[in-house]
Amino acid sequence: MDPLLAFGFWAYVLTVAGIYATFVLGLQVQVGDTGLLNFGHVAFMLVGAYATGLMVTNDVPLLVAVPVAIALAAVAGVLLGLPTLRLRTDYFAITTIAAGEVLRILVLNREDETGGPNGLRRASGGWRDVNNTILDWFEGLGLDLDRRVPLLVIAWVTALLVALALAWLGRTPWRRALRAVRENEEAAAAVGKPVLRLKLQALALGAAIAGAAGVLFTLLSTSLYPENFEPIVTFIGFAILILGGIGSYYGVVLASIVISFIVSGTRFLDLPLDADKVAALRFVLVGLIIMLIMAFRPQGIFGRREELHLDA
Repeated sequence: MDPLLAFGFWAYVLTVAGIYATFVLGLQVQVGDTGLLNFGHVAFMLVGAYATGLMVTNDVPLLVAVPVAIALAAVAGVLLGLPTLRLRTDYFAITTIAAGEVLRILVLNREDETGGPNGLRRASGGWRDVNNTILDWFEGLGLDLDRRVPLLVIAWVTALLVALALAWLGRTPWRRALRAVRENEEAAAAVGKPVLRLKLQALALGAAIAGAAGVLFTLLSTSLYPENFEPIVTFIGFAILILGGIGSYYGVVLASIVISFIVSGTRFLDLPLDADKVAALRFVLVGLIIMLIMAFRPQGIFGRREELHLDA
């Protein structure tokens, strides 16, 4: 069957899009709401993924491993924030990308525990059995589902629940305090806002959400490799953030689908180029789209122009 018509292929693409949606929603809390330019966001996804994998490969039940992994990602956010949040924005950005790379290289070199370059095998633990149980239950109802459907549904339910929760938080004084910090830290501190504490909370919440994306990635991939968590993942997240709109949670959800379809659909372009050049061309296309968005609609699909501090 033509891959463009294969349900299994597009179910996989949509699952990846759902995972990216969750990942970038965490980035939205940090960048869009608080002004924290975090270029090492993928590190929190790595913590969630490897924490899940290491626990389940040591016989910890999946239902226990998942919340613990998300909590560990939040703790990683706090540990990163305590020594770095007093830095100026550009230095903070450099520090976060360095911290992400240090963590990835640490995982790469701890071969006895993480598998290193050979990967952490069977990292999803009993998920396959759970998946088969779900499929068998639906088969008993007369529905023969593709094996990718359960995780596809879980990935998008997670993304939508996170988006709804953040939208609800957006109507609370807490988010307004984050916006005050983003607009002017000195003014926020002058009126009594606990600036450092608010930044830590935003960093921890965004890290926990990225950790949840890491858990979903583990269930999808079953084996984990350090190269899955290179800085390009964060930069794709920023592309989704820019396309969807700074400050727009639902824009992130839609943009994750658009970017995933562009990257996946263009792999079938019949071009007289080597496979590696076609792969690079897909990301060039994403870059061109982002350039056009910044030129003609810099606030993104659903973003508001005032979020970017642009003159009217």
